[in-house]
Amino acid sequence: MRHQFVHQWRLRFISKFVATRPSSSSHITPPSIRTFFLHRPSFSTETTTEIENMGRSFGRHSREYKEIRYRKFQYTPLDGNRSSIRLLRLLPGPDASWPVRCSLFHTTLETAPPYKALSYTWGDKSISLPIVVDSDNIFITGNLKHALQRLRPIGNEPEVVLWIDAICIDQENIPERNFQTANMRAIYQHATGVAVWLGLENNGSQGALQLARDLAACASRDHIIALVSDPSKKKDLEALVVLFRRQYWWRIWVIQEVSSARRATVYCGSEAISWTDLDKVCDTLKEAEAELHSIFYKHPSFIRTLTHGGPRGLQLSRFSPTVSAPPLFELLLSHKSKKSTDPKDKVFALVGISNAQRDFGNIDYSLPEREIFTHTARHIITSTQKLDVICVKQHDIDQFNLPSWVPDWTRPPSTEGALVIGLHHHEPEFKAAGDTQADIQFSSDSYVIRTTGVVLDTIKTVGMPFKKHGSPSDVVPVLEVFHDWWNLFVATHSNSLSSQTVFARTISCGNWDFEDGVVYASKLEAIFTLSDELLSASGMLRLDPPSRSSTIGSSVGSLIEEEEPFNEEDGEKTKLSTMLNASLTMNRRRLFLSKEGLVGLAPWDAVEGDVVCVLLGCRFPVVLRPVDGHYVLVGETYVDGFMNGEAMVGLQEGRYGLETFKIH
Repeated sequence: MRHQFVHQWRLRFISKFVATRPSSSSHITPPSIRTFFLHRPSFSTETTTEIENMGRSFGRHSREYKEIRYRKFQYTPLDGNRSSIRLLRLLPGPDASWPVRCSLFHTTLETAPPYKALSYTWGDKSISLPIVVDSDNIFITGNLKHALQRLRPIGNEPEVVLWIDAICIDQENIPERNFQTANMRAIYQHATGVAVWLGLENNGSQGALQLARDLAACASRDHIIALVSDPSKKKDLEALVVLFRRQYWWRIWVIQEVSSARRATVYCGSEAISWTDLDKVCDTLKEAEAELHSIFYKHPSFIRTLTHGGPRGLQLSRFSPTVSAPPLFELLLSHKSKKSTDPKDKVFALVGISNAQRDFGNIDYSLPEREIFTHTARHIITSTQKLDVICVKQHDIDQFNLPSWVPDWTRPPSTEGALVIGLHHHEPEFKAAGDTQADIQFSSDSYVIRTTGVVLDTIKTVGMPFKKHGSPSDVVPVLEVFHDWWNLFVATHSNSLSSQTVFARTISCGNWDFEDGVVYASKLEAIFTLSDELLSASGMLRLDPPSRSSTIGSSVGSLIEEEEPFNEEDGEKTKLSTMLNASLTMNRRRLFLSKEGLVGLAPWDAVEGDVVCVLLGCRFPVVLRPVDGHYVLVGETYVDGFMNGEAMVGLQEGRYGLETFKIH
């Protein structure tokens, strides 16, 4: 009888589940009957458990469950008070499998009862599950439902009150969403704590968190090394790498949520650890970095994840109460790799914790991305009186019809080939325009800028474009481009040591900056030796090498990061490393020669006829393309001999004149 009853209950549940599907909603909507069965392996066990629990309890709670209607929850609007919020009271259940039931109530930040704010990722939006809110339904993602099941009180435990963006904000009400988003920092600051939900236990996460607790408790470096060196802990270290790479750490809103918290607790399945202890793990593991290298010598990325990933990747030390709010531009650069469901959140999630929070303007989700990203670039330019932000431009896809000078903050960062601060680990401090400020005017719609600067020259010849694909250790494509660039360069320059210095400095975008030209030559020696070995083996013509100074002998120059002489035993490694380091700045670029003999690295899509300029207030020279009486920005460029104010000196001496550029 019980099985027959449960079967009937399932059919009733599914029919109501489908019949009441909302036509459109910003909340997660329930799947169709077909989708229900397609996705059944992903959540049917949990759903079946809930149904059976409901069936078993039907006799005790028949009146209560008859009152439940599988209909969409209707929000009551918040009042006009800017501090008004909704809070979710999570009702207790007898065990974790019990259906999630809640009540939603209105309050203000000043009068709210103690509550916790939830920090989490939405998870897979294609799978939606219902929870009961005041006898109606809200459909949420499985990851959020798991968080509620983990956090809700069991039996006689005290009630839990939460603030959760997906439930406490009426996502369909754009004006409400605007002012609630603008108020997010205050909401998290007023919470008694932040509950960080990483997701369910998997991939050894339980052992990883136990190791994290043990590391946080280590009293000395000797204890740390002993713990890390224990062979039985290797699996836990690997599991900690996986934990520090979960999607949670890539979510853009996490930065504001956790940086605003009085305290935070991290939950992963049934495990919990304080944020302070988990954050301490990165510093603790730095003490044992040598041991980590011996353990993960085949996986160097593991070591960086353990010492710089997880909580440390959020850079929360920048938001200390004793430190002024970081500039918005720096935050946008530092967190360009973070993810958001809504592209607009790549900006909105950072405004409230930046120095732009008072004068940025209203957050408005009704505006298109084109307007939001253009407004952001304009705000940065006017507030800094610098044009550095235009140098973040990427060159592949324009999905929002942006002006050429406006960065698309949803694009993943290209750390290789980037000159802009924050995007390259070894970037020198360039000041192409000296200490000048931008001379800028905006069109009435803000989509066109009029600015001034000097024209250095026009591009006459370009080399093969280099866009690295495949394995980072595959140097043959790098050498093919290097082959093309060197032959282009040497055709118009001598084969002298000074010319070699110019070429080596250019392909590294100034990262190889040594007083002794022999060091440049030694780096080229490493590349040419590798070219002889690899290109000959692949059937390509060997390069015409530069003159080899007798002072070089058979030695190969040091790496970018090191200035110690090369060890013969590590010769092959050093040659390879030198080439790979060069490829970091060569990527997404092409060598160019100008009409007057300037040499540099331009964006990969620069062409003959493009103009090389230094704009007032811009740290980097730029490439502009004349189009129908105006210009479009191609991107920033390295120009050897013009990265440190030389153009401004030429302007003062009358060798250059100021020109106006209208950039669309």
